[in-house]
Amino acid sequence: MDTRMSARELYDRGRMLRKAKMYDRALTDFQCAIQDPNYEGKAHTQVALCFRAMGRHHEAAAALRRALESPALTANEHLHVLYLLGQTLESLGRYAEALEAYGWVRQANPAFLEVEARIKHLCAVGNGTTPSFLTRRFRSADLLGICRYLQRRSLSLFNWDWQPATASTEKVKVHRKIQPQSTSPRRNTPLVTSGRPAVVQRNPLVQRRHTRVGVRCRSQFASSSQTLAGEGELRDLSPGGCRLRSSVVVPVGAKLVCWIFPRNGVEPLTIEGATVRWSHAQEFGLAFTHLPPQVARQIARICANPMVA
Repeated sequence: MDTRMSARELYDRGRMLRKAKMYDRALTDFQCAIQDPNYEGKAHTQVALCFRAMGRHHEAAAALRRALESPALTANEHLHVLYLLGQTLESLGRYAEALEAYGWVRQANPAFLEVEARIKHLCAVGNGTTPSFLTRRFRSADLLGICRYLQRRSLSLFNWDWQPATASTEKVKVHRKIQPQSTSPRRNTPLVTSGRPAVVQRNPLVQRRHTRVGVRCRSQFASSSQTLAGEGELRDLSPGGCRLRSSVVVPVGAKLVCWIFPRNGVEPLTIEGATVRWSHAQEFGLAFTHLPPQVARQIARICANPMVA
């Protein structure tokens, strides 16, 4: 584990590992990110998602309750965590507790996801009991019951920050160094480590169809077989592929899932299918084999205006 990594980097890598189903390694990153108060609630939530995927639902419920105690979560994030807690408790057959969680979600936003349908379903099941204010409209007489509930559950709801998180809290000034696009033709030597002199061979059936644009941003990747994962720096990008610089040795032909983190702070782009076409020293090239239409449009916008990346 690289102790020099920030909580944000550990959190992002943990999410990437979780999506690649490498849960043990993801849990290690999230446990480190939890030490930062700004990521404590989010990291506990991701820990719960890992536990759920591993079938450890009791531990997932405990992690979600710890996430709810974090004051760093926004109001909307609290609702998502409460809803997720209700789903987890429901899967454990703890219907009364699930109704409590769903009830608080409905109290704040009756139209939130399918909370109304979940409450009606659990009430129809008839297992367990739940305070009446969770299954009907709020009345002023319920205030005492709500206060007692808060004291029992220690959800710290009175300390919730109802203001949405602002982007200014996470802005970091970065000097962007975009390499000018070279007008000279690309080198013709195959970038493959073989130990013998390389012979130039170009197959007309696999000629590059897109011009790559110089883009510098962070990237992460993981193999579909869950045996390889790492991160690196994106050096250039096109709708058909990209070039990455990384200390991780990646074999030619490997099938990867790739995440690209634009510097403008938007959600990372997920390339669900990419194949390693060449590998040399600390660089390798990826060809996109499965690109969702929405991601393809985002990549096209970045290539048209690299300064936004």
